[in-house]
This record gives sequence, C-alpha cells and structure tokens, in this order.
Amino acid sequence: MSAQQAAAPHWRSDRRWVWAGWLAAHLIPVIWISIAGTSTGDVQYYFRGMTGRDATAMDEYPEVGTWPTRLVSLLTDDEGAFVAGFIALSLIVSAVFTYCLLRWDRDPGHRAAWFWVAFAAVSGPIFLTRLDIFPGMLVAATAALLVSDSPARSRWAPVLLAVATMMKLWPGVLAAGLVGGWRRAGTWTRIAWFVGGLVVLALIVLAIGGTDRLTSPLTYQTDRGLQVESILATPLLLAYAITGDTERWHVQLAASKSWEISGTGAQTLQTVSTVGTALVVLAALAWAVARLLRDDWTPLRSLAFFLAAVMGIIVTNKVFSPQYLVWLAPAVAVALIVSRRRIVSTIAWQTVLAAFCTLLVYPGTYGLAVDNPSNLGGALVFTVRNLVVLVLAVSCLRWCLTAGRTADHPDDAAARAGSGRSDVEDQGDRTVVDQVDRHVRAEPAGGDDGAR
Repeated sequence: MSAQQAAAPHWRSDRRWVWAGWLAAHLIPVIWISIAGTSTGDVQYYFRGMTGRDATAMDEYPEVGTWPTRLVSLLTDDEGAFVAGFIALSLIVSAVFTYCLLRWDRDPGHRAAWFWVAFAAVSGPIFLTRLDIFPGMLVAATAALLVSDSPARSRWAPVLLAVATMMKLWPGVLAAGLVGGWRRAGTWTRIAWFVGGLVVLALIVLAIGGTDRLTSPLTYQTDRGLQVESILATPLLLAYAITGDTERWHVQLAASKSWEISGTGAQTLQTVSTVGTALVVLAALAWAVARLLRDDWTPLRSLAFFLAAVMGIIVTNKVFSPQYLVWLAPAVAVALIVSRRRIVSTIAWQTVLAAFCTLLVYPGTYGLAVDNPSNLGGALVFTVRNLVVLVLAVSCLRWCLTAGRTADHPDDAAARAGSGRSDVEDQGDRTVVDQVDRHVRAEPAGGDDGAR
C-alpha cells in the first residue's frame, strides 16, 4: 500500500462506499418525489408537450433539448410512467457520470465522485426532474475530452459542446474556450468541428420543425421579465419584503411560466441584465482573441474558462431557475480530477453550499416568496443563496485568470506529482510540467496542439 493510499480514509477510498453514498444521495429526492410529488410539474409539462396534449408546450425549449423527453415518450403514453421514466433516465445519466469519475480519477480518496455525491444529496428533487442535467453533462464531457490523452477522443469535444449549445443555447458562449493560437491547426480543427456540429443539428431541426422551431427559443428568451430568483431581482425582493408596498412591486406568474417581479426599478434591472449578459459575451470574445494572439491555450485553461463563463451567465441573467447550478457542477467534478489547486477545492465546496441554499429556496421557502412576497424570511433565504452564488462566481473567475500561471503554495508541485495531476503551473517561464497520470494530458502553453 502506498503512502497516499494509507493516508486516505478507508470509507473514502473504497468504491463500494462511494456507490453506497451515491445510492443514499439519490434516494433522498426519489423518496421525496414519491411521497410529496414535489418538483414534478415540469416533467408533467414535458409529457403534455411530447404527447400532443398541449400543442404549445415546450416551444420555448430548443428542439435538440427536448430529445431526452422524446426518448422517454417513445416508451410510454402514461403520465405517471413518463414521470418515472424521466427520473430513471436522470438517475442513469448520474450513475454513468459517477462511474466515469471513479474510473478516470486516480485520487485514492475519489474526491471528484464524492463531490458529485454531495452535490446530488443537497440538490433535492429539482436535480432529477429538469432537462438541465443533460447539457450540464455534455459540457463536463467536453472538458473531460479536451484534457484526454487520446487525440481521437479529444476531437469529439467540440461536437459535444455543439450538441449542448443546441440543447440549451448558453453553452455556445463556452466555444470561446476552444480557441487557441491562430497559427495552430488544432484551433481551427476544434472550431470547425464545433461549427460543423451546429450546422448538422440545425439542419436536422429545420427538417423536423422548420424555421419557427429553430428560432422560437430565441424569441421566448427575449420576452422574459425579471425572475424573482435572479441575482438582480434580490434588492427588489428585499425592498418588497421590508416595506410590504404592494403598490410599487408585484410578484406574479408570467406568460413565461416563471414567477417574475415587476414595479419600481424592475425595468432598469432588466436593462442591467441585458448589458451584463452582453458584457459576458464580449468577455468571452476577448478571451478567444487573447488566446489567438498569445498562443497560450491549454485544456486546463479552457476548463477554468468554462466555469467562469457559466457563472457569468448565471449571475447576469434575468432568470435564475433553481436547477441552473447543474450547469456548473459536472464540470467542477472534472476540475477536481485535473487540478489539485486549493481554489478548485474551494469552488467545489462553494458549489455544494450554493446547491444546499438553493434547496432552501426551492422547494423550501419558494411559496413564502411568491405567495407572500412581504414575508421577510423568504426574501432573506433568497438573498443568502444569491450572495453565496456571487462568491462562487468570484472564485471561478479567480481560477480562470490564474489557471496555468501561479501555484497556491510552494509545495503544490510535490502534491501534484504525488497525485498524478498537473495544473500546468508555468509561473511566468512557460515551463511544461510533465503529466504523471496517463489519463490526464494538459497541453503546455504554446504547445503544438495541431498534432492532436
């Protein structure tokens, strides 16, 4: 037994305990749903859309994003069975992801898998009853393939990102993370595969539903108001709860099928959201241009950019549904495998904390906030959750700006060498840190990614 294995607690290093934890973590929401029927409204909505019972249902979802529900609808025409089938599909996806984490991670403590178990345990029913888990997993798979030591596998990463983009739109911003030096063949190969994937999927959607089906999700997003859970709605929700002024603010279920707050300042904050989202997109473009000119792209930097971009989208968005953290968590699990930096561990526990706070928001205190907005308790829970999310966003941005450049501690190199991981810490001299783990390949800054 190695010293590292001896240092790892038996219950953490034994995969059987990981799977026992996974089972317990997923039984929590399954039992919750079975007893209370919590969070199944969206799945029932999916059912009505897929079976034609509601001709307008799911038009706001990109066509590719509905494919998981179409798969379930092929198996049953019964609503109860459809709900069970969708939850089962989510469980299967989570189980496969956990298996991949255990197989890829050489850490005897299986910290990536344990993170995913913890995230699932505190996320509640929403984790298994929304479509967001699928694009989130595709983004994580994109990151995992980018850092893969197999050129054949890494070539598929941009294709998966294209599928994720066609499922939920927001992953399109992450495409900036595929850009490397302009002289590198690998840069244009990644971009070509991404664009090619988009074109193929767009043609499929056009063939299935026509132009309207391709553009309807874009129209839906632009027509939405300021959702009560969003970061920018926090001051209005607090002001409403403190003053109880029903003349100045209103919380109501909008045509967008979400609870929105309107009144004094709401329109201004919607404009701030629009500008903020535009700035995130511009920052992503600036990131891509910087990589083109500096020729310092690495898979690790790409992964760090993914996390920061996702949090930028969440923070500036006028919508913040409780399942949005599922966009981030799978990629964080991959980050725990390829980096031993302290900031990545911090991002992981902050993600779990944000998920728990979100559970307190929905379904915990959601009724208080939307049915009785003047209730200060509900508004305070929303505020605390959003503050935690803001801190998480700052941590992700910090890693994005320092990935591949500076170590957290002088002895980090020894820790990385012992664990078989590298953060490609060049510390200004662009020195390549050799990979010990054959499962993880981090490309040196300015390396010849055209050979991949």
